[in-house]
Amino acid sequence: MRFFIFLFFLFVILSGCFFDTHIPEKPSAQPLYSEFVKPGTFSPDYQSLKEAFDRRFRGDDLTWDKEKNVFYVVYSDSNEFIFSLSSSRNEAEIYKLYSIEGEGPDVRDVVSFRNCMEKNIKEDLSKVYDLCKKERTVPQSLIEKMELFLNEDKLSVVSHYFHCFGSLHLFFYDGDKYHYFDMDNPSCLDDNMKKDPRIPEYIEFYNEMAAFIKQDFSACRWDNFGNREKIIRECGKFNWRWKEKYPDLVE
Repeated sequence: MRFFIFLFFLFVILSGCFFDTHIPEKPSAQPLYSEFVKPGTFSPDYQSLKEAFDRRFRGDDLTWDKEKNVFYVVYSDSNEFIFSLSSSRNEAEIYKLYSIEGEGPDVRDVVSFRNCMEKNIKEDLSKVYDLCKKERTVPQSLIEKMELFLNEDKLSVVSHYFHCFGSLHLFFYDGDKYHYFDMDNPSCLDDNMKKDPRIPEYIEFYNEMAAFIKQDFSACRWDNFGNREKIIRECGKFNWRWKEKYPDLVE
């Protein structure tokens, strides 16, 4: 009996030698690559951004529908920033679209929670704007670069890579048509793209634009607007996460 058991294990071992029992590895992620594309090809969903802006602030403070001679810039990384600049002046308005703790599709009653938050946060918009809106003088050199990249309809640059964060989107309506420019974070450009003689100008513009937009908005948080406990008390009943986190406040 022992002899037959020995033969069985010997067969198993030899099978591994003569037959390919290797389990194939999962295919690797698609290699990073970048490309120049026609302006506007990968522009963001402006309608969704407008709706988000209206929920956070007051929509008529920033009119995007065919307003002439106004530059708009959207910068997105872990946060979203919106920048508007009239071509007749050099004072830009920069807004940060602040997030709300616990907001998301897993909230049991999304619509009621959102409506409750909007109502409470907009009770004192002056406080919100103090923390989440800045007016800054734009250097003339930066304005000239914006005009160059938009009015000359320079090609946009995108990187097809899932783990790339930080995108810059500009658009401008001249009364006749929209002009767009989009660019992903320079750190996501592939090696071939970095060798392109056009890229240094693109990277310089991206870095300068992103640095200007990302002002210090560290105080721009929903729980800094002066009515944190009231917000939690009234809106927490629509958010199961808040019920667990703030049991003493949620009704």
